[in-house]
Amino acid sequence: MAKIKYLKQDRISELKANLKAIAERYGESAPWLDTYFGASSWYGATKGEMPEGIELMIPDGKQHFDLENTKAVYSALRDLPLSLAIDERFWAYLTHVDYWDYMRVRWPLENGVKTTKGPANYIREHYFFMPNRDRALIRNGISRLWWYGYISYDDSRSNPFELTEVLLEKLDIAQQLLERSYSRNTTITKTILSMLVEKKAAGTPFSHRGKQFRPLIMHLNAIGGVTILDVLAETDIRNIVEGKLALLDADLEEVEDGAEEESETEGEMA
Repeated sequence: MAKIKYLKQDRISELKANLKAIAERYGESAPWLDTYFGASSWYGATKGEMPEGIELMIPDGKQHFDLENTKAVYSALRDLPLSLAIDERFWAYLTHVDYWDYMRVRWPLENGVKTTKGPANYIREHYFFMPNRDRALIRNGISRLWWYGYISYDDSRSNPFELTEVLLEKLDIAQQLLERSYSRNTTITKTILSMLVEKKAAGTPFSHRGKQFRPLIMHLNAIGGVTILDVLAETDIRNIVEGKLALLDADLEEVEDGAEEESETEGEMA
């Protein structure tokens, strides 16, 4: 096993400060920090050890393999200390060195050029940490894979990654659930994901509930503003979720009934 390496903070600051000028380097086919910084030391190593052989599947067209890569990263790094899991220096080294080939395909510079945010912001978001820490962990190209696993892995299940599969079924689920201040509370995230699994088994899969999920997460976020979600037990969270889903279902039925009545009226007039 090799030592855990990290990109030094002053070097991260230097790169970020010059992103507009060096953006084109993120289109290069091979890692380039050695040539950019020259003989100066730009990375350090900790006493911890990094497992070798963590291979990521390179995206192929619209096949991003986020689930497969989440399994690979989290399985190998399940014992990663949280202090390191939230450390930009660690993930920045991986995005710029160990997994450069993956990053170039999954988060290519060309995409940043096409977006309104521009290449510099696109690079900052996926190769470093963006200012919003709650979003930063899920936007960095490699840390997101570990955090997907952390908040969903459940070794009490026959398939420990069952909840991960639900989490990554649709990108909107991951973004809405994880880009919140309570997203690192595994009791909350696993309870919500477990309920999605149960809804699917009961014949009301998430694909039929897309319009309800975002309001549900917004509701939880609002509750988090007046109470401490971290102290709630699983039963409390289930009651909150079930109550909100019942209201959303009622609203949806009312809208559908109204649309049906309007259609019948139009038919009679015709």
